[in-house]
Amino acid sequence: MITFDGVTVRFQDFEALPSFSLRVEEGEFFTLLGPSGCGKTTALRALAGFVGLSAGDIAVAGRKITHLPSGRREVGMVFQNYALFPGMSVRENIAFGLRVRKRPAEEVDRRVGEIAEQVDLSPEQLAKGVAELSGGQQQRVAIARALVMRPKVLLLDEPLSNLDAKLRRQLRGQLKELQSQFGITTLYVTHDQEEALSMSDRIAVLNRGRIEQVGTPEEVYDRSASEFVCTFIGEVNKLSPHLVGALAAHGERGLDPARPSYARIEKISLLPDGRAATGLPVRATVTSRTYHGLHSVYRLRTEHDSLRIVLKEGDGPRLRTGQEVVADIDPASVLQYPGAA
Repeated sequence: MITFDGVTVRFQDFEALPSFSLRVEEGEFFTLLGPSGCGKTTALRALAGFVGLSAGDIAVAGRKITHLPSGRREVGMVFQNYALFPGMSVRENIAFGLRVRKRPAEEVDRRVGEIAEQVDLSPEQLAKGVAELSGGQQQRVAIARALVMRPKVLLLDEPLSNLDAKLRRQLRGQLKELQSQFGITTLYVTHDQEEALSMSDRIAVLNRGRIEQVGTPEEVYDRSASEFVCTFIGEVNKLSPHLVGALAAHGERGLDPARPSYARIEKISLLPDGRAATGLPVRATVTSRTYHGLHSVYRLRTEHDSLRIVLKEGDGPRLRTGQEVVADIDPASVLQYPGAA
């Protein structure tokens, strides 16, 4: 559906995207994930036609759009700050693109009414100024303004980043439902790992303009293809060569103590008294606890490592600082990567 083929974007001497290639399937909710400055917004803006290419091509539905002006690319874009017109009503904001294209007034009214109903904006809200709406309602106006043009592709550039944490969580589900309802191919940009994991069909993790891994949320989390992906997504423990050597001796898997090795914090469990370990039992002392409401993260000190584990609140007694425990580490859950050349 969307194809980036060797796309290169340069800003004077800086190469923001070096030979970027990617394919997004029709109807996918696809996320570009990475830290600030990694090139994800540049890729989105290149697709929208807001930045020129130094090399390569972009195609949508098999049609090359590399040299088309942005208004003819059949893509709709929702910006981080929504880019709504403060002097216009909600209705006028949604209708803006249709009026620019000089669509008949009857058609404009009909399409604005239809899209407003689909994104849950009431007739009363259509008559208001955008400043009278909440952040979540403004987001729906921005989405409606993009969708009313019936684009083939919807582009979303960190549309939740300006909202508070509770509203962000609420709107993630609503945004995904809207995308499923319309069945529109969506390219979403975020630096928020939780957003990417909870909303996406597939994710591309970017680092310095290059794609480190493309996969489903489960693939990039459980089978991170590179050390960067492993440490960027989720919380991990970096394991000492001593511990990796003990795990290698304990399990059948050929772990190499010389290679960078990690274990996600939820993959390490505690061994209740009297129960046999499923992996390698490691004696440790509790050194701290961080409370997160539904769960707590504990830091443990072993002979050679500092480990973090996550325990759901209410599952057994709370651990005390200084308490002696036994951690259970499965060698199969260890993620290893090539060392420095």
